[in-house]
Amino acid sequence: MAIDNALEKTRNITNEDDSELLSSLLQAGSLFSPIIAVLAAIKGVIDISEVKIRIWAAIRSLCDELERIRDRWPADAESALKDSVWFKKAVQVLMEESLRAPTEERAVLLAKAAAHGCFPNHENKHRQEDLASYIRDLAQLGEDDVQMLRLLRNAYKDVFKNDPSLRDPNRFTQHNDSFKHAADKLNIHPDDRLALGARLSGFGLAFEGVAQMEGHFFRPTRRGFYLLSLLEAAETPKEKQD
Repeated sequence: MAIDNALEKTRNITNEDDSELLSSLLQAGSLFSPIIAVLAAIKGVIDISEVKIRIWAAIRSLCDELERIRDRWPADAESALKDSVWFKKAVQVLMEESLRAPTEERAVLLAKAAAHGCFPNHENKHRQEDLASYIRDLAQLGEDDVQMLRLLRNAYKDVFKNDPSLRDPNRFTQHNDSFKHAADKLNIHPDDRLALGARLSGFGLAFEGVAQMEGHFFRPTRRGFYLLSLLEAAETPKEKQD
């Protein structure tokens, strides 16, 4: 079956409330295998009659985004999606968080980020197994959190580039003034910087360090860099500008 037809059939399925229709399609095995994996993960997690519109929007977006980035898949991608526990868990968490999402657009954003987390590059390959936790963390971050994480990333990106291990605290001290300047331009109060840094630290996305002259400061972690990369891969150009 052609991919376009498979995706269209998936969209049609997500407009139905009949669980028997979904079951028969799964048993027929006529859909493109990543979509089978997505639908199979849904079945048994939640009753189709109870699925809300945001969940279906997320599932459709997950399928569409996986297909859009198909040229980046590894050779064993199809079997990895069908047979892996990490993928089923990630889809389950995506459905849970989509149901709680404040808007359909937010649910779609989570789905697209999840798609990009399915096949990370070699450097981040180990993060694939933990995709569900990245989806959950992203769902819980507010706009202020994301803004702060971006500020930290932009202020210290040269450190990450020149010292990928992030082991030299002096390098962060050298860039701390640029972070303060950027935060001042956005009218982020120093106390809010501490609060947001501490919140990001709770997610493992930032780390509180102590510099001899600067006192306490926060810097992004590799996990923070990666989560932000998933978010930005999922965003539209307009969202990225905002």
